Amino acid sequence: MRKKIATVMMVFIAVLMLFSPAAKADEAKNFINLSEPKDNYMTSAGKVLVSGETVPNSKVVVLINGKQDPKELSVGAAGIFVTQVSISSKENIITVKASFPSGDTETVSRKVYQLEKGQELPELGSLIQTLKSFLILK
Repeated sequence: MRKKIATVMMVFIAVLMLFSPAAKADEAKNFINLSEPKDNYMTSAGKVLVSGETVPNSKVVVLINGKQDPKELSVGAAGIFVTQVSISSKENIITVKASFPSGDTETVSRKVYQLEKGQELPELGSLIQTLKSFLILK
C-alpha cells in the first residue's frame, strides 16, 4: 500500500512540475520578434533592412528565398539583431531563423517585393486615383 501511495505521489508531483507556471515560463522565454521588414513590404531598392529581437546570446541566420546570407548574426546580451540583405527577384521570402541557447529553434518569414525602377507602389497609385476622384466629385 505504501508503494502505491508513493507512486501516486511521484506521478502527481511530476504532473505538477510539467504543468506548473514556472515550466510554462521557461517555454515562453524562446521568442523571435521580427521588426523589419514588415510582411508584403515593397521597395525599389536592392537591399532590405532586417532587424528584430530575440533571446540574448542566440544565433540568427537570415535566408533569402531559401539561401543563406553569408553571415550568421550573433545576438548579444540585449537580444537585438540588425543586418542588411540583398534582394534580386520580384518576390522574395526573407526567413529569419533563431537558434536559442536551449538548443531550440524558431523561424519567422516575410514576403518582400522588389519593384522595377520607376514602378509606382500599388497603394500609392490607388490612393492618388482616389484623391483625384474625390476632388473631381467636389
